[in-house]
Amino acid sequence: MLIANGLWSDRILCASPSDDSVWLQSITFGNPYCQWIQIGDNGHFTLFNLAKNKVMAYEGGNEGPLVMEGLSFPTRVQQQFSFGGRESWGASALQSSLDIGQNVDAKNSYNDDPRTTEPVHTRGWRHGHQMELTWNAVSVS
Repeated sequence: MLIANGLWSDRILCASPSDDSVWLQSITFGNPYCQWIQIGDNGHFTLFNLAKNKVMAYEGGNEGPLVMEGLSFPTRVQQQFSFGGRESWGASALQSSLDIGQNVDAKNSYNDDPRTTEPVHTRGWRHGHQMELTWNAVSVS
């Protein structure tokens, strides 16, 4: 599946091919670094990227970065996420299980544009700009 942003539906989450960061990129269906396998249901899951052979993780901290790391067994809470309730615009918050107050954020740290020059971080819902904190899983099959 692809994970498309709730505000910028043409932007998706992608693992970096060159390091262990996660980036927001323009939508593409052929890039394996942008394709995710959701292991678990929407209330509790891990996101696996076959091209990296790693999972997405959030190691903590306010507005901390998302990273790619090897899957642990049992799965560490840092490697677990959930989708919140569907908002009126049709997308859901992508929340870290380590800290459900931290949501995956597509907004640039310096302005109100989509993140294009820095890896993806988290942000608390309380800070506004909520549409940028929401996502949709898009099937590629």
